[in-house]
Amino acid sequence: MPLPTLVFLHAFGMSAASWALVRARLGNVPTIALDLPGFGAEGAEGTGEVAEMVAAVRPVVAEAGRCVLVGHSMGGKIATTIAAEAGDAVAGVVLVAASPPAPEPMDEARRNRMIGWFTGGGIAAADAAAFVDANCAAPLPPALRDQAIADVERSAPAAWTGWLERGSREDWRARVGTLSMPALIVAGAEDGDLGEAAQRRLNLPHYPAARVEVVADAAHLIPLEQPDRLAALIADHIQRIDQA
Repeated sequence: MPLPTLVFLHAFGMSAASWALVRARLGNVPTIALDLPGFGAEGAEGTGEVAEMVAAVRPVVAEAGRCVLVGHSMGGKIATTIAAEAGDAVAGVVLVAASPPAPEPMDEARRNRMIGWFTGGGIAAADAAAFVDANCAAPLPPALRDQAIADVERSAPAAWTGWLERGSREDWRARVGTLSMPALIVAGAEDGDLGEAAQRRLNLPHYPAARVEVVADAAHLIPLEQPDRLAALIADHIQRIDQA
């Protein structure tokens, strides 16, 4: 049986480019990385709402055939929602610092500050840099940091504020239920709101067969902070699925 296709869904404020280092380390595993509505190349429009992003991902999953969904942060909530409806088309899931089906835990003062960054129709470079730096355990290499900042800057204001005000607060727990597929849940050792404790409390109950792995020297932007370690974990998960 051919290897499943990995479908990568990026984090809030990021883009498909945030997966480039991880994808490059996965050898012959087929991969697809999407820009979700309102972000990356799709930054012209978007509402930040879960149903809109699920609708954008659904046809890609249908065309990919047997696949494994890899969702980072915001993309994790979308991956779980798609997995719940896709049946056997989804062979497994990898959740990376993932937003859960439940309302995402977030400090309200920080939420309001991030909403305020886009009230003028665009984010200042200093605020975009602050967002990236705050989500990393250590400074990123300059080229990666510049890439991440540029992703934040081209986010659609409506998608940015929509996710913070509505999408991240949506409750999909009843619709998701419990999923039997193999799942890998990855947390950054230095992540705050979506670290190991939150992953075990909010995502693990939906995946009884899941493994939880904690990545050292990483906070929230694990695909940029620790691509080698993350790629190794994903490759091992694919091998387990392939041998099952």
